[in-house]
Amino acid sequence: MAVKIPDWLDVALKVTATLIAIFGVWSFFAQRAEAVRVAREERALAYIARFGGTDIVVARTALLDFWRRYPTFTAEARTRALSSREYEGFVAAAYPNDAARGEVDAALIRLLVFYDEVAFCHRAGTCDRSILFGYFCPHVTQHARVYRPFHALLGAAVGTDGLDRHLDELARSCLS
Repeated sequence: MAVKIPDWLDVALKVTATLIAIFGVWSFFAQRAEAVRVAREERALAYIARFGGTDIVVARTALLDFWRRYPTFTAEARTRALSSREYEGFVAAAYPNDAARGEVDAALIRLLVFYDEVAFCHRAGTCDRSILFGYFCPHVTQHARVYRPFHALLGAAVGTDGLDRHLDELARSCLS
């Protein structure tokens, strides 16, 4: 003989089970959203950590050494505002003939590849924008501005253009 469950208890049990299921689904998606948020933060922080890594520091140091080989120009640039034509003229005269051109090229390419990765992470939405931009925007905008003529000459030397397109895209995103 089967036990008869009162109608009110049957309805109450079904409502309770439905509420538990709804809460479980909501909890699952809340946990997934939190995991995605944490993963984005971790990726952004990983790029910041890589920026302080040996290969990037070596590349940045090679670019700093370039400027150290031209103290007169560096002093002139600090004391007055150079026109873009004056700056590009210096780069066009000094960079192609620099004694360590190979090191400078390698440093430029290494940093461009790194900034390409950062730009992709931003574009794909897989990095936390506020962390990424909060740290990298000053570096990206300065690098894009200072090394634009270098990138143009390097691109011409290797037979391509737009080497710095992702860097420029990232710099524009920083300014918007």
